[in-house]
Amino acid sequence: MDLASAQDFQRLYGEFVAVWKTWNASTRGQLPITTPEYVGWGCLERATAAEGEIEALMAKLAAERVLTEKEIKILGGVRQAFKSVRLAIQQGEPLDWRSSGVEPYVAFKSLSAAMSVLLRTAPRAGSQLTDELAAENFLKITDNRHEGLWIQTAEPLVPNRSLTGET
Repeated sequence: MDLASAQDFQRLYGEFVAVWKTWNASTRGQLPITTPEYVGWGCLERATAAEGEIEALMAKLAAERVLTEKEIKILGGVRQAFKSVRLAIQQGEPLDWRSSGVEPYVAFKSLSAAMSVLLRTAPRAGSQLTDELAAENFLKITDNRHEGLWIQTAEPLVPNRSLTGET
């Protein structure tokens, strides 16, 4: 069990939500701010910092664990989900996750829960991790193939619910 990494991830999840809520409030005129550009810049700095810490956590996991393809997809999905708030800020638009049941938000929460389970689970005994395998896993986690698929990756984690609108 990697308690420190689990705590780091939970802190970063909270930071993501805080940045998202701050950014959305500033773009909808809900904050009495005289310089919204400053708020936007601060949100962007916080979002990119959280994204960088998530990337570092992914590198750590790739170097410490023999990962299954499912775990790689979950980690890649979490990485992509964390990009959502930064991309919204860069576009000057709110992150349009208006309720707890919005598909991307459900996917983000589901992937985050799955990652939390991974972090609290001991690495498989007897697994041989080589530097080549660690590099391969990290490259797979950070592959851009996850960009359009992270919501679909979460779908098996949420039984009886289609997150992509497909039946």
